Amino acid sequence: MESKSIELKINGVREKKELSPDLLDVDEIVSLLSNVKNFLYPDKSQDRSRVSIEFEEGSAVIKFLVAGAVAIQSQALLSELNTEYNLGILKPKQIEAIENIHKFISKEKFTLKFGLSDKLDQGLKMDRQTEWIHPEEIWVEEELFVTGEIVDIGGKTNANVHLDTNEFGTITIASNRDMLGEDDKNRLYKKQQVRLLIERNINTGEFNKRSAKLLEFIDYEDHNETPDEYLDRLIAESKPYMDKIEDPENWLNNVRGYDG
Repeated sequence: MESKSIELKINGVREKKELSPDLLDVDEIVSLLSNVKNFLYPDKSQDRSRVSIEFEEGSAVIKFLVAGAVAIQSQALLSELNTEYNLGILKPKQIEAIENIHKFISKEKFTLKFGLSDKLDQGLKMDRQTEWIHPEEIWVEEELFVTGEIVDIGGKTNANVHLDTNEFGTITIASNRDMLGEDDKNRLYKKQQVRLLIERNINTGEFNKRSAKLLEFIDYEDHNETPDEYLDRLIAESKPYMDKIEDPENWLNNVRGYDG
């Protein structure tokens, strides 16, 4: 399928002049380009061909020349979004992109059209008065293995472990006095892997760092288990929790971020 043009058209006044591309700051342009790209290609693993852009006078118009299939799919989403204004139909990166664009035009009191160049009036229109319906937040608990340096451990009333990680920065992991009191290792300021429970937002993929709970310290050299035995033990420990799930297939699809 041949390439098609997706257009972002911004109307407004700046410096007492009708808005044109030369009145946009370079940071604003970079932000707009990045957000449109994330809307058109929200999945990291998604293959994409080269995206060409061009600027036009007559308001500030940015055109994106993209694969025909991507343009048509995006137009369908933008048209539906213009009818319902329900962000729940979008993927997390697309939601972020639309919200970022909306913040920009709201701050500057601009109006915007976003869609196929030859069907722009059938795409998305927004201004500062536009109100979005946000998807209901759904949180699920997941087990994670996280590695970092323990920078604090213990606590007089609320026992916890402070783990400095690459993934989350420094995360406070709730524990209990018995688990920490019975631990005979000096773990402070040492690299450590832990198994924890943490809440994840199905809609955005975001983890709630404040929900982290310590399940165990992982010291493979001290385990008198084979890898298979270790896996079997984890499965046995999670079985009571899994038995409470009425529809495992639907739950797994939600955890993976599938729509259905």
